[in-house]
Amino acid sequence: MIYLFKILPALVMPTVWIIVLILLSVWLQRRLFAWLAVALLLLTTNPYAAHHLMRWVEQDAVRLSTAAQPKADAIVVLSGMLRDVDNDQGGTTPEWGDAVDRFDGGIALYQADKAPTLVFTGGRLPWSTSDITEGQVLRKRALARGVPDSAIYLTGAVQNTQQEARAIGDWLRQTQNAASPHILLVTSAFHMARAKRLFEATGLRVTAFPVDFLSKIEPGDPSNWAPSGHALRKFETAWRECLGQWFYRLRDWLA
Repeated sequence: MIYLFKILPALVMPTVWIIVLILLSVWLQRRLFAWLAVALLLLTTNPYAAHHLMRWVEQDAVRLSTAAQPKADAIVVLSGMLRDVDNDQGGTTPEWGDAVDRFDGGIALYQADKAPTLVFTGGRLPWSTSDITEGQVLRKRALARGVPDSAIYLTGAVQNTQQEARAIGDWLRQTQNAASPHILLVTSAFHMARAKRLFEATGLRVTAFPVDFLSKIEPGDPSNWAPSGHALRKFETAWRECLGQWFYRLRDWLA
């Protein structure tokens, strides 16, 4: 199923449709398809367009003060911040990716005494080259930052946000006396709306602590008008998240 969830969104990414339109233009000898490909390319590589789509996905959220957050039963940090790179021993070594703020945000909340437990999820995809989960790596790095081992909980292997939500919801209901345990949820701002919805669907009370904001651009920068690969990546990241949100809303509506 995880392969299906990864493949289907890829088929409706702008890059794929640009290629499809170009091929249709060549095959059918119709310039209209070529112009549509150019228009889509200009739209998706435009920094302003990418910025506004990402800002909509992030729901105009801003970075919150750690001190202002309420007390909770657990701080939940979602996976998705590591990548495996080749090393000189023929294996791989985990390095920080773009979403390292998830880890830093969780550590900051724990150090501010906002919850007694810091939860990492055992993110690991079937095609991963590593034998350990992301959560196991994060656990070691949290220990190095002074978090005691007794304060860390690690889920089993999970492959997506829905599995993360179910695993943590089941664990908290088993360990907490509260009918609806309260968590501080830490994930990237663009991912927060969907993640919060999935965690709340398990019966948890969720306070969002978004990090890793991607919608910022510098006003007055002339490069904002120039097409860029960075803008395309941001646009497709936001578009993929839109697809995820619409999927779960449709599923809930059909149910």
